[in-house]
Amino acid sequence: MSTIEVRRIEETDLRAVIDGLPSRAPERHRRQLDLQRRGGFVYLIGWMDGAPVGFVGVGMHEDGSPDVLAESRGYAMVSDLHVEEPYRRRGVARALMAALEDEVRRAGMPGVILDTGTDETFEAARALYRELGYVDRGGVYLGGWSDPDRPGVHLVDPLTIWLKPF
Repeated sequence: MSTIEVRRIEETDLRAVIDGLPSRAPERHRRQLDLQRRGGFVYLIGWMDGAPVGFVGVGMHEDGSPDVLAESRGYAMVSDLHVEEPYRRRGVARALMAALEDEVRRAGMPGVILDTGTDETFEAARALYRELGYVDRGGVYLGGWSDPDRPGVHLVDPLTIWLKPF
């Protein structure tokens, strides 16, 4: 059985993360590391047998700007939970979310908020969130975002909001 380790990215991990997580552009990992360095954001990497296989980010929103607080409702906000295809259904996403929740608790935040897609490709993610105690707030909203891996690409997706208060 493989061992899963989850920890914050470090500068020395960057090359392995870029090489081992090819489904995201290298610049994305660099940006997340930079956000973490500045504070208020944690970028967790899931490692299996010494190789990076997944990641998740969480913003603690220490800036308190009205836009961020309105979107996050004062909760820590999950950013892009992802596990590379060959490693799915092996406990990596669950381990990443458990580590994320530990980080959020240590930061003294009241809970976690996230959004996820509504189509069938997100069913496994929604099932995981339910199992972990997240509650679908009901309804669907259109979330607009700019793809950081493809400059100039702006997308709108139907999303649901999930909360887990502590």
